[in-house]
Amino acid sequence: MNARATFLRPAPQLYWPGETNRCPCCGGRAWHVGRITAECAACDAALPLAHAPQAGEAVWESPEPAGRGTETQ
Repeated sequence: MNARATFLRPAPQLYWPGETNRCPCCGGRAWHVGRITAECAACDAALPLAHAPQAGEAVWESPEPAGRGTETQ
């Protein structure tokens, strides 16, 4: 692939949480949002999330240890 072909290639579409996202296939606006992708409710087209976890990154947050932040004196 040459530089011109790379430049003319369309940018990948992403699902942006909190924004109005239109499906590139059917134009729908209803989505089923998962951890890594969002799926159009009308046609099942999937888009990667703009803020999806990277490889090796945890997809959950660890709970606070018991008693932390609730200490009284």
